Amino acid sequence: MAEKAKNTKTESKAISEIDTPADDNTADKQAITDQPVDTNNEETIDPDINYKTLLVGQAKSLSPKSNSRIGFELALNTEDKVRYLRLTSNTNGGLFSKAWVSLDALFELLEQQEEDKSFKSSLFKAVIKGGSANNVSFLAAVCRDEALSLILKSEKNQFLHLVNPLLINQRDRLTKLKPLPTSAKK
Repeated sequence: MAEKAKNTKTESKAISEIDTPADDNTADKQAITDQPVDTNNEETIDPDINYKTLLVGQAKSLSPKSNSRIGFELALNTEDKVRYLRLTSNTNGGLFSKAWVSLDALFELLEQQEEDKSFKSSLFKAVIKGGSANNVSFLAAVCRDEALSLILKSEKNQFLHLVNPLLINQRDRLTKLKPLPTSAKK
């Protein structure tokens, strides 16, 4: 003869009602939810969101002994409607600043130079931020690149520069560039 099984009910608490031990660090932890995360703090805002790429290129290093290339980007800031230039890469791996440099400030600096008088890359310290010693020579290499042609190589020395006599024409050409279909790259 088969015995009937006793029906025993056990009380169970819902998962949300389970008591958990108190943890001193619990207050510092954030709960994971399906709710959107507030991205209005400064640390999470993409600093390049207001830049629309106009021109991307790679300039030859100033040194004739090197085959390295310096990547650069010219972009329009949609907030202040000013064009900016920045260094983006270096095939040799030297450090540099990716900070945006105002193209207007660059033109103003170059227009102050005497015609036919050569100058060193250190002139660019006035417009580029960052602690790397490479910044000024990399920026000079980019300014020499045929895509920009803001400065020319001096006949006296590979590392000296002259302001392009057609600087005004270059300024007009660069100001007329329209944004590329992609956004600024980091």
